[in-house]
Amino acid sequence: MYRKTFEELSKDELYALAKLRQQVFIVEQNSIYSDLDDYDQVAIHFLDFDSSGKLTVYARYRQCDGTDEIKIERVVLDKSVRGRGQGKRLMNIMLNDIHVNFCKTRIALSSQLEVCSFYRSLGFTTQGESYDDGGIEHITMYYQG
Repeated sequence: MYRKTFEELSKDELYALAKLRQQVFIVEQNSIYSDLDDYDQVAIHFLDFDSSGKLTVYARYRQCDGTDEIKIERVVLDKSVRGRGQGKRLMNIMLNDIHVNFCKTRIALSSQLEVCSFYRSLGFTTQGESYDDGGIEHITMYYQG
Protein backbone atom coordinates (compact mmCIF):
# COMPACT_ATOMS: atom_id res chain seq x y z
CA MET A 1 0.00 0.00 0.00
CA TYR A 2 1.41 3.37 -1.00
CA ARG A 3 0.72 6.68 0.78
CA LYS A 4 1.32 9.75 -1.33
CA THR A 5 0.60 13.44 -1.49
CA PHE A 6 -0.71 14.85 -4.76
CA GLU A 7 2.78 16.10 -5.64
CA GLU A 8 4.22 12.62 -5.11
CA LEU A 9 1.77 10.93 -7.48
CA SER A 10 3.25 10.07 -10.85
CA LYS A 11 1.32 10.89 -14.01
CA ASP A 12 0.60 7.19 -14.46
CA GLU A 13 -0.70 6.86 -10.89
CA LEU A 14 -2.92 9.92 -11.27
CA TYR A 15 -4.31 8.54 -14.53
CA ALA A 16 -4.86 5.10 -12.93
CA LEU A 17 -6.73 6.48 -9.93
CA ALA A 18 -8.94 8.70 -12.10
CA LYS A 19 -9.63 5.71 -14.36
CA LEU A 20 -10.54 3.39 -11.44
CA ARG A 21 -12.80 5.99 -9.84
CA GLN A 22 -14.50 6.64 -13.20
CA GLN A 23 -14.94 2.92 -13.91
CA VAL A 24 -16.56 2.15 -10.56
CA PHE A 25 -18.39 5.31 -9.53
CA ILE A 26 -19.56 6.60 -12.90
CA VAL A 27 -19.74 3.56 -15.21
CA GLU A 28 -20.54 0.61 -12.88
CA GLN A 29 -22.77 2.58 -10.53
CA ASN A 30 -24.22 4.76 -13.27
CA SER A 31 -23.69 7.88 -11.17
CA ILE A 32 -23.25 11.10 -13.07
CA TYR A 33 -21.24 13.51 -10.93
CA SER A 34 -18.08 15.55 -11.12
CA ASP A 35 -15.36 13.28 -9.74
CA LEU A 36 -12.54 15.78 -10.25
CA ASP A 37 -13.46 18.14 -7.43
CA ASP A 38 -10.23 20.06 -6.72
CA TYR A 39 -9.66 18.15 -3.46
CA ASP A 40 -7.12 15.70 -4.87
CA GLN A 41 -4.47 18.41 -4.64
CA VAL A 42 -4.85 18.72 -0.84
CA ALA A 43 -5.52 15.06 -0.04
CA ILE A 44 -3.38 12.18 1.12
CA HIS A 45 -3.79 9.29 -1.34
CA PHE A 46 -3.58 5.55 -0.69
CA LEU A 47 -2.99 3.19 -3.60
CA ASP A 48 -2.37 -0.51 -4.01
CA PHE A 49 -1.58 -2.46 -7.17
CA ASP A 50 -1.88 -6.08 -8.21
CA SER A 51 1.10 -8.15 -9.36
CA SER A 52 0.69 -6.89 -12.94
CA GLY A 53 0.85 -3.25 -11.84
CA LYS A 54 -2.88 -2.50 -12.18
CA LEU A 55 -4.34 -0.16 -9.54
CA THR A 56 -6.91 -2.19 -7.60
CA VAL A 57 -7.39 -0.27 -4.33
CA TYR A 58 -7.65 3.48 -3.78
CA ALA A 59 -8.90 6.08 -1.31
CA ARG A 60 -7.97 9.53 -0.10
CA TYR A 61 -8.42 11.65 2.98
CA ARG A 62 -8.19 15.36 3.56
CA GLN A 63 -8.58 17.89 6.31
CA CYS A 64 -11.75 19.88 5.71
CA ASP A 65 -11.31 23.64 5.40
CA GLY A 66 -12.18 25.61 8.53
CA THR A 67 -12.95 22.52 10.61
CA ASP A 68 -11.16 20.09 12.85
CA GLU A 69 -12.36 17.18 10.75
CA ILE A 70 -10.73 14.66 8.44
CA LYS A 71 -12.87 13.30 5.62
CA ILE A 72 -12.20 9.92 4.02
CA GLU A 73 -13.31 9.92 0.39
CA ARG A 74 -13.34 7.98 -2.89
CA VAL A 75 -12.88 4.55 -1.29
CA VAL A 76 -12.87 2.26 -4.30
CA LEU A 77 -11.84 -1.29 -5.14
CA ASP A 78 -11.54 -2.93 -8.51
CA LYS A 79 -13.97 -5.83 -9.04
CA SER A 80 -11.05 -8.27 -9.02
CA VAL A 81 -10.24 -7.66 -5.33
CA ARG A 82 -13.67 -7.11 -3.77
CA GLY A 83 -14.59 -9.50 -0.98
CA ARG A 84 -10.97 -10.36 -0.21
CA GLY A 85 -10.37 -8.08 2.78
CA GLN A 86 -8.66 -5.35 0.78
CA GLY A 87 -11.21 -2.69 1.79
CA LYS A 88 -10.70 -3.45 5.47
CA ARG A 89 -6.93 -3.43 5.02
CA LEU A 90 -7.10 -0.07 3.24
CA MET A 91 -9.34 1.49 5.90
CA ASN A 92 -7.21 0.22 8.78
CA ILE A 93 -4.06 1.63 7.19
CA MET A 94 -5.76 4.98 6.58
CA LEU A 95 -7.25 5.18 10.09
CA ASN A 96 -3.85 4.42 11.60
CA ASP A 97 -2.24 7.12 9.43
CA ILE A 98 -4.88 9.66 10.46
CA HIS A 99 -4.40 8.81 14.15
CA VAL A 100 -0.64 9.25 13.85
CA ASN A 101 -0.83 12.56 11.96
CA PHE A 102 -4.10 14.05 13.30
CA CYS A 103 -4.55 12.32 16.66
CA LYS A 104 -7.43 14.42 18.02
CA THR A 105 -9.28 15.09 14.80
CA ARG A 106 -12.79 13.81 14.12
CA ILE A 107 -12.98 11.39 11.15
CA ALA A 108 -15.96 11.46 8.80
CA LEU A 109 -17.02 9.83 5.57
CA SER A 110 -20.04 9.74 3.31
CA SER A 111 -21.12 6.14 2.89
CA GLN A 112 -23.34 4.64 0.25
CA LEU A 113 -26.22 3.07 2.20
CA GLU A 114 -25.48 -0.43 0.88
CA VAL A 115 -22.01 -0.46 2.50
CA CYS A 116 -22.84 1.12 5.88
CA SER A 117 -22.45 -2.25 7.62
CA PHE A 118 -18.86 -2.46 6.36
CA TYR A 119 -18.01 0.92 7.91
CA ARG A 120 -19.92 0.05 11.10
CA SER A 121 -17.69 -3.03 11.46
CA LEU A 122 -14.71 -0.66 11.53
CA GLY A 123 -16.15 1.60 14.24
CA PHE A 124 -18.15 4.19 12.29
CA THR A 125 -21.66 5.28 13.26
CA THR A 126 -24.28 7.01 11.14
CA GLN A 127 -25.50 10.52 11.76
CA GLY A 128 -28.48 12.30 10.27
CA GLU A 129 -30.68 11.31 7.39
CA SER A 130 -29.64 9.76 4.10
CA TYR A 131 -29.28 11.98 1.03
CA ASP A 132 -28.92 11.62 -2.71
CA ASP A 133 -25.40 12.06 -4.06
CA GLY A 134 -25.13 11.50 -7.80
CA GLY A 135 -28.24 9.30 -7.83
CA ILE A 136 -27.03 7.04 -5.00
CA GLU A 137 -28.27 7.28 -1.41
CA HIS A 138 -25.51 8.18 1.07
CA ILE A 139 -25.32 8.88 4.78
CA THR A 140 -22.73 10.68 6.89
CA MET A 141 -20.72 8.48 9.24
CA TYR A 142 -18.24 9.32 12.01
CA TYR A 143 -15.49 7.16 13.43
CA GLN A 144 -15.99 6.23 17.07
CA GLY A 145 -12.97 3.95 17.33
